[in-house]
Amino acid sequence: MSGRSARTAGMEVEETPRPFLPWLGRACRQAREQKGVVQVQIAAALRVNQATIARFEDGTAWPRRPEEVLMAYARELSIDVRLLWLHAFVFWLENEPVLDQESQEQIEAALGRLSPPEGGG
Repeated sequence: MSGRSARTAGMEVEETPRPFLPWLGRACRQAREQKGVVQVQIAAALRVNQATIARFEDGTAWPRRPEEVLMAYARELSIDVRLLWLHAFVFWLENEPVLDQESQEQIEAALGRLSPPEGGG
């Protein structure tokens, strides 16, 4: 019953923070535009309204099945879906302030592990 009331209480849903959504939408939009694919093509692949894709890319609404949406982008753009997720995380880490120094150091160390070592191996 509590799940139902939370679902129908619009204010609770609106107040839920969605810090990752804008970065994921941006990563998908950027990849789509770089490949010269229009929103309507992604929407058609998913059989959803173009507005659904626009809201997702604008970072204003999660799609009902985010994994399917990301897989559709990957198929239509002929890229590995993991690149979309990775680009979104990089955008997020680069653009959102980190609250404490220890967390900042951990993020920088993790990003350093993603980069190839200097001088080869």
